[in-house]
Formats: sequence, structure tokens, C-alpha cells
Amino acid sequence: MDNESIKLEVDVTAWYDAPWSGVIISRSREIEELIIDENDDSITSLGSYPDSSSPRDPPIYLKLENFRPEHVYQVVRSLIHDHVMSEHISDHIVAKAQRLTNRQSIQEPLFMRVCVKLTQKKYMVVPYSCKSTTDSDQETTCAICLEDLSEDKLQIPNCSHWFHENCLIEWLKRNDSCPLCRQHTN
Repeated sequence: MDNESIKLEVDVTAWYDAPWSGVIISRSREIEELIIDENDDSITSLGSYPDSSSPRDPPIYLKLENFRPEHVYQVVRSLIHDHVMSEHISDHIVAKAQRLTNRQSIQEPLFMRVCVKLTQKKYMVVPYSCKSTTDSDQETTCAICLEDLSEDKLQIPNCSHWFHENCLIEWLKRNDSCPLCRQHTN
């Protein structure tokens, strides 16, 4: 499995009776961190946060002459410079315009607000073990909660330390390293 993927979400709100006909596109970027349990391929989200590594994209204002698909795509593409994203945004704008114009035959100005969210999903595979071990170098206590390690335990990638599954998931929501040796998880 890839370590990263991108999710694109587009939400369009539209209304008539606006002072002018056009479209405002706002874009935001965030990062979501996920853990994949190697034992059963289950995925747990550690949460998401705004992507501070990329500059904030300014809003895009479009004055559209019509809502024909090829026209909308060309205008959006000329400003965004990304084929896939431009096509996705254009499809949503055109679909919303068609739904509204099918309901009303009024030729009032149509205004749209388009919110685009790009989520970069980062996956981390964590080995899982339910077996108790008798190795002398295996931890017998979770270093996070200081309770005895029993069946539900996880080992951090890149190091040999073990923790309760729930303790480690909560820890990794705030940190990207082992609580004991500070070895990074990715």
C-alpha cells in the first residue's frame, strides 16, 4: 500500500438574487494521519490538521458568461493549472448550475461559492501482536500508562518497544516518535 494518498472534496453552494453572477472558489489543504494495523488491515485515523507547509491559496473569483461544461473547465483550468482538479471543480459547478436552472426559468444572476478541500492522507503501518512472549528483553509494562502489557499491544515501527494499542494510538496523535527512544515512526 502507498504511504500517502490525496482526497479531493468539492462543496458548491449557489443562489439567485445575487448582486452579480459568478463563482468564488476557496481552497484549503489539510493532512490526515492514519495507522494501518498489519494484523487485520484495519485503519484508525489519528486526526487531521491544516497543512502549514504549503501557503494558503487565495480565493479565485470567476465571472462566467455561461455554464457550458467546456467553457467552465477552460476558465477554471486557466487559473488552477491542474487538469484533474479543474475537471472535478468544473463538473460540480456545471452540475449545480444545471440543477438550479432546471428548477427555475428565471434569468436572475446566479452566484456560487465553491469550497475545495485537499486532504493528504499519510498512512503508517504498525505491526500488531496478541501473543504474550517470554523473551527477557520484551517489555512487560506499557511505558505510557505503566500498566502490565497483556494481549492488546503494538510495536512501533523502526524500534523494538511495545505499548498498549490504545495508549500508542493516543500517543501518536500528538507525537511522531517512540515515547522511550524517540525513534521517528516514519
